[in-house]
Amino acid sequence: MERTAESIIAELDRIFVEQFELEADAVVPGARLREDLDLDSLDAADMLIAIEKRFGVRLDDQVARTFKTVGDIHGYVHQLVQEKGEQAAG
Repeated sequence: MERTAESIIAELDRIFVEQFELEADAVVPGARLREDLDLDSLDAADMLIAIEKRFGVRLDDQVARTFKTVGDIHGYVHQLVQEKGEQAAG
């Protein structure tokens, strides 16, 4: 099943809201993980696990450490999901 960018973003945002009890309107691409959403390194680890389970992808820990905003996560996960889809189709 092909996932659209919009559906991937919606699922990611739902993880933020459900996992970390954030207000949906606070989860925007420009929101900074630490400064705006008050997520710490333990939250980041929990988030990576939740994303990997939800999307069936493996996130690179080194790349994940560079995430500063919700939009960074949106873009990276979208890329991984697209690559996974291409590999499955190929």
